[in-house]
Amino acid sequence: MPAPKEKLLDLLGMLPEEIDELLASEGLPPYRSRQILDWLYQKDARSIDKMTSLPKSLREDLAAKYRISDLRRVKVRLSDRDGSKKFLFVLRDGGRIETVLMHDGERDTVCVSTQVGCAFGCAFCATGRGGLDRDLTAGEIVDQARRARFDEDAGRLTNVVLMGMGEPLANYDASAKAVRIIQHEKCLGLGKRRVTISTAGYVPGIKRLAEDDLPVKLAISLHATDDKTRSRLMPINRKYPMKKLLEALRPLAGRTQTPLTIEYMLIEGLNDSLRQARELARICRSLSAKVNLLSLNPSPSGKFSPTPKEQALRFQKTLREADVLAFIRKSRGLDIEAACGQLSGAASRVRDSRR
Repeated sequence: MPAPKEKLLDLLGMLPEEIDELLASEGLPPYRSRQILDWLYQKDARSIDKMTSLPKSLREDLAAKYRISDLRRVKVRLSDRDGSKKFLFVLRDGGRIETVLMHDGERDTVCVSTQVGCAFGCAFCATGRGGLDRDLTAGEIVDQARRARFDEDAGRLTNVVLMGMGEPLANYDASAKAVRIIQHEKCLGLGKRRVTISTAGYVPGIKRLAEDDLPVKLAISLHATDDKTRSRLMPINRKYPMKKLLEALRPLAGRTQTPLTIEYMLIEGLNDSLRQARELARICRSLSAKVNLLSLNPSPSGKFSPTPKEQALRFQKTLREADVLAFIRKSRGLDIEAACGQLSGAASRVRDSRR
């Protein structure tokens, strides 16, 4: 479902060149555009009225035509285990999304949402339990990254991943626009290796990405090597089975502009045999992809159990022996329900933190 239409244009949903053109059409000099961008991305202005280097009359004129996405932060949870921080934001229409800021050495990564809810209902994911409410706008996606950039607990924001609530490639236009804004040197200025889009295997979006010039990393949530198992975990596989998914991914194989990563959640007795590891290795070699092995986090269904550590290490070893780069990723934010598959936007699942 698309985002609601707004009367005012959102400055956070525009590339600098678009802001330049709009202001030029109103007869304003180029330096006004530079001032606005500075307020947005260097000084964290949350309204046009706060841009005090602009004349008051100009601010009033701009406020009659433009606005700035300003997500209302209502709840925060801070992990005692690893310092991850989860935000609950309320949108202008009352929708709720969650965003996670993670620290790892010199890396500060923000995991942003692209939809309110999700339509795909993966068995291990909390987000899809309530279905899809609506898409986010590009400005709403960018504002999550901007809020992380200026958070008091952040260092220097180094990475953005579009793998929070929702399927980014099912909201392609807004997600792609947000990526371009986040990467622009006059905005957040993150390089192409610093932004990742995660997909559950939405084939139409993958095909658009293959035709696009969007310089991002792509992570594919695979989680199985056969259709029967994958359909049990991810209903999207019934519409876009593995054959169609792999065919859509092949044009991206080996493309340095869009390197591929397979995300594979290990589930005891379901997808963690060495035979499945060898089949996963075959798939990865055909796509020139690396593998992130994930531990199953507490799921809504409670039907599954995580693979024991010893078997996970054997699974990883089998992949590496088949010349596939494979890494076991540590879940972050587990104690605040901020890890993979745990975001829901439900107010009842968070508590206020004023540390």
